[in-house]
Amino acid sequence: MLNTYLTLGGIIILLIAVYAFKEYFLAQEEEYDDFQTYKKKEFLLNIPERKFFENIQQIIPDNYVVFPQIVLGSIVNVNNSVRSFWTYQNKINRKTIDFVIFEKPYLKPVLAIEYDGKTHDSPKRQRRDYFVNNTLKSAGIKIIHIRHSDNINFEIIKENLNNI
Repeated sequence: MLNTYLTLGGIIILLIAVYAFKEYFLAQEEEYDDFQTYKKKEFLLNIPERKFFENIQQIIPDNYVVFPQIVLGSIVNVNNSVRSFWTYQNKINRKTIDFVIFEKPYLKPVLAIEYDGKTHDSPKRQRRDYFVNNTLKSAGIKIIHIRHSDNINFEIIKENLNNI
């Protein structure tokens, strides 16, 4: 009988501890949920990117479609046998590709395009580009870099699609 009361008492103490723990962390979370700090972006793409996007849409064949600002983790998977799965997953979830061309109808990624402006000249951005380039290469997705300029040769994109 005493064992039953001790067990019941232990369960009640455990439930109280779980409830208090939960309430403490929910209260902590609410302190940081200041939704007024967020606002809608006016545009997904800046003007040069938008013009580039419009031109790509005109030159790609009908069996392809292009999307801007694709998260790397949307087109590349982490090998399931990797021990530190979430470490690698977080690396690819925090990087976006300027444009990705997909093959219809199943939206198979076939060509990634980085539209390189001045920011790609910084050492930090070059390290990021090195990571993205090698990750895509390892996954079997071709990537090309197009330098921002007024005279972009869109034939390079067509040629890369034809060679897939």
